Amino acid sequence: MNTKVTSVLLALGCAASLVACSSNDDKFVVELHEAGFVGIGEPRTESEKKSKKVGKRTVKSSQKVIEVTVHVKGCDLEFEKVSGQSGYWLDELHVNGQEPDWPGYPENLKQQDVVALLAGNQPKPEGFEDCYKPEA
Repeated sequence: MNTKVTSVLLALGCAASLVACSSNDDKFVVELHEAGFVGIGEPRTESEKKSKKVGKRTVKSSQKVIEVTVHVKGCDLEFEKVSGQSGYWLDELHVNGQEPDWPGYPENLKQQDVVALLAGNQPKPEGFEDCYKPEA
């Protein structure tokens, strides 16, 4: 009897953790939608593991990062968010299957902010003109 109860509790714990993970992913999609984005892809998650030396001990930690690709004006932009934390940032621009460097992305962009960033006069990464369609 003890084994059955343990198995059921373990199964419920696993199911609860899966629901919690998906709800954070779904909340991020809702957050992007509320910021005005419409071409939102499926969320993906990555775990980032870090270790830090503190005296003679090594402290290990991990955090879950949620990524969502959003299609804006012909460009695919990848937004990221640390699960359980507020705010998100623009991480990458995808151009013809490449991810060119474009440093200095601001955080928590709304759709109109992204359009202004794409249309602005600041330097753009190589290949940007191939994907950017102002009328899209």
